[in-house]
Amino acid sequence: MKTLLCILFTFFISFTGFSQTFELKVVVEEIEDKDGIIYLSLHDNADSFPSDDKKAVKTGKIEKFNTTAEFTFSGLKEGDYAISIFQDLNGNEEMDTNMLGIPKEPVGASNMTSLGRPKFSKCKFNVSEDSTMTIKYMN
Repeated sequence: MKTLLCILFTFFISFTGFSQTFELKVVVEEIEDKDGIIYLSLHDNADSFPSDDKKAVKTGKIEKFNTTAEFTFSGLKEGDYAISIFQDLNGNEEMDTNMLGIPKEPVGASNMTSLGRPKFSKCKFNVSEDSTMTIKYMN
């Protein structure tokens, strides 16, 4: 009887598309300017990372914050992801850059420890359980 139940359960899962999903809490630390909105984008490939929000797995925004801010992505499948963030200080809903493409507003990415354009290969991390990622702005 136990074997039959296991077979039926496995059959049900395979045809209903049921799969385990996870939550990822993103904590932005050391925020200096408390104005504007923080935009987040979660990516699962190098083609869209860091700035093609239309191809991001999920996006979010944080409108109220102090020196830290939090946002949770829900319903994530197991896999590799990378996060990019920027703080829109002037309300135009886009990251402003200078003539050389250098951001004029605060930006950051997961696992980013040095200046330069974030690369998916360096910023990616694996989600296989509920977890937390801390990000600091790059100065």
